[in-house]
Amino acid sequence: MPMLHEGRIITEAVAADMANPRFEEAACRVLIVRLSPFRDIEVSYSHLVLFAESRRAVPHAFLDFAFLPPLQDRKALAAQGLPWFFGRASGRSPAEFDIVLISCSFTLELINLPWLLSQSGIPLCRAERLQRSNLPLLFLGGSSTVTAGALVKIEKGQVRESLVDALFFGEGEGRLEDIVRIAAEGLRQGAPKTAILAEIASKVEGFWPCDSHFTAQRALPRQRPQILLSPLVLNGENADHIKLAITAGCSGHCSFCLEGWDRRPFREKPLQELSGAALALKRATGAVDVELFSYNFNMHHEILSIIPAIGRYFLHVSLMSQRLDILAEHPELLAAEFAAGKRSFTLGIEGISERLRRYYHKGISGAQIWASVSSILRQNARELKLFFIISGFEDDADLEELGSFCAEVARFKAETHSTTRIIVSAGYLVRLPFTPLQFAPLAPDRLILERIASRFEAVCGEHGLEFRLAVSFEDYWIDQILSTAGPLAYEWLSACPTQAFVYDGHASRGSTRSLNDVLRKTADFPVLLAEKPADYRPCFSFVENEDHWKLLRAHYERSVAHLRGQTRQRTSPHQRPHSPPGPTLGLDAQRALALIAAQQEAKAHFPHILVKVVEDDALAFSTEAYECAWLLRTLSAIVPGAERALFHCSLALPGEQWAGTFPKAPLPRFGLSGEKFFFLYGPDATILRKIVTQASQALRTLRGELPMQHRSSEGVPGSFVLLEYIEEAKEPAVAEACTLLCTLSTKDEKGVARAAHAWLKAQGLRFTLRKLEDGYEYCVSGHSASPKFAIYIQYHTHSSSTRLRLRVGKRADVLSFADLLHKEFPTEEIIFRIEAWS
Repeated sequence: MPMLHEGRIITEAVAADMANPRFEEAACRVLIVRLSPFRDIEVSYSHLVLFAESRRAVPHAFLDFAFLPPLQDRKALAAQGLPWFFGRASGRSPAEFDIVLISCSFTLELINLPWLLSQSGIPLCRAERLQRSNLPLLFLGGSSTVTAGALVKIEKGQVRESLVDALFFGEGEGRLEDIVRIAAEGLRQGAPKTAILAEIASKVEGFWPCDSHFTAQRALPRQRPQILLSPLVLNGENADHIKLAITAGCSGHCSFCLEGWDRRPFREKPLQELSGAALALKRATGAVDVELFSYNFNMHHEILSIIPAIGRYFLHVSLMSQRLDILAEHPELLAAEFAAGKRSFTLGIEGISERLRRYYHKGISGAQIWASVSSILRQNARELKLFFIISGFEDDADLEELGSFCAEVARFKAETHSTTRIIVSAGYLVRLPFTPLQFAPLAPDRLILERIASRFEAVCGEHGLEFRLAVSFEDYWIDQILSTAGPLAYEWLSACPTQAFVYDGHASRGSTRSLNDVLRKTADFPVLLAEKPADYRPCFSFVENEDHWKLLRAHYERSVAHLRGQTRQRTSPHQRPHSPPGPTLGLDAQRALALIAAQQEAKAHFPHILVKVVEDDALAFSTEAYECAWLLRTLSAIVPGAERALFHCSLALPGEQWAGTFPKAPLPRFGLSGEKFFFLYGPDATILRKIVTQASQALRTLRGELPMQHRSSEGVPGSFVLLEYIEEAKEPAVAEACTLLCTLSTKDEKGVARAAHAWLKAQGLRFTLRKLEDGYEYCVSGHSASPKFAIYIQYHTHSSSTRLRLRVGKRADVLSFADLLHKEFPTEEIIFRIEAWS
């Protein structure tokens, strides 16, 4: 498996928790695909839901993940003739799996889907795929499925072609398990793929086999939102972060947004269920940061109680997106957010004027905007981002209203001496299907949109406000066309690999020109650009009923009435509130705020203890976030109730003191395992010591009883057996030298000698060579350099391996030594095991 610059997302430790059988012996092989780089979707969890559903469906399946590699890795893979998408645990091509589950979270990702097929030898032709039993079934779902019409080719009302074999509309929790189970069983029995698809369609709501003979309706779980209580933890920089879903959908009905229309109805999880789920999540993941996951978290009517309830278990409670109008009408919410440590705020104002906010059916007033903005500035938040949408309809009066608002914000910031950084961000309006604005004319003129954006930026600059354009015209326009044109864009989308069009954060100008050239050749393109009639229906319209389409049309007509000035009102969005700051809060709100503040104060002063840990080589390539979360959940797994007392963990050694010796290189050219030191934090140091003592005793009992690759019947993660030893360390975590062991599966003494000679010479170290019983030792002269570099190198050859031992100091360049070993032994996995510190 190639080594990628983005690191090892699935290490041996992660693989232990995945509990896969051998690839060749698996009852079924399922590949879960994300069409974006892991760095961009790490904190998302749709792929983790797919993993959990697939594991329940086929307990003895081999499950794997594939992600789009970043540019540098794509170039390296292409140079080796390797596909971009491959199983990160198995190293296998997607064509070697039985089922491929593709999660699409936004429409632009679809550009990368043809690469998945073409580079894996999977035909783009659906009929050919279904006839070949040696190719996997391809299923796609996700939050953007209803806007994925470009995946199908439709002629005269009939589906002629499709880049996937089936689509799933809705929320998959519960139903994905059925889909995978039925598909796996059908494949095991040798049933024709068409029969398998038909059976799933007949039994699973929301499943559409890309066939005109079938329809489907949106599928929603009975209990929403569904909470994933034991998600798999992948090896990333955010491995200590999890999401706790508190609501599903949105009670707002903005004319441009899918959330309130396609994810309806709005539902919220009761506080009592959330509290229990939070503790289970902490125990299963070892996370220190929990995000209250919601389209707008402050829509939950118990949010003021949820924050301290969840804060009892986690070091940080992250509060992300929220409704501005709710924030303005409930000032206790802002006080709670500040008390919980939130210092960065984003407010979605969207329309630059009252007229445009009415067009967007945003439902917020100028007074509410000012109340929220002024309160945040007055309390000196670190950052305030104000987000707007540019529709192309903005006129001089709208921009004048924006200018008045910006002037008042700047004036207020100066008067209050606020240090808050204000960022004004704007994006272009995408008219999405399945929203009221699906009937609206599109805005294809780059010059008009960029001229408005330029004036927007000038207005901000005039008042000293920072301006950012959130997306390029290319990203906006391709997103717009792929979402709306649907089958008209099928041919262009299919040809993206031949045109070298990839989406990795931005789209190229060439891709925009190419897409427009293709669409101009179709008779329907002018119709697409124009305002749509009331009987217009987008691709996949069968998922909704006729009454819903009429409702969308009624909302659209009201929006147009506001836009055209039939109800146009000019109001000042910047009237300062007449009431003094610091609103009177109810008794319940005061209690909640006091509890949140007390929790934050206590967490800021949590005591800690130092522990020495010996860990298995399977953790060698872990990120620090993963390693710390692993230790916390391992202690919680083997000491009942430990999750209530463990709040944080940080690496002490090697840590920052040894950052020069063991640098965190972008490309993990070597792994580090063995003896390490960690700080454990919690409310009571005595309880922390008891946990460590009990864990040490439990390890002596459990060691050797459970194989690493399996979970226990109680759901204990398989990686917990990677903890070999733990004890409280009485001394400070300070060391001047470190002894490392590297085992190579080779007897090539000459290669080892060349690497050792080259490394010592590069560091300017003189040495003497001494023959040992089964190897050699390089003793560094004490006069040539400080012991902070290197003290000695030994290597011993055995029947089928070489054991290389180094004693190094803080200034030793271990990375360069690993590079020299890689040069000599390119197929070797270089792991330095820490044997001792001194």
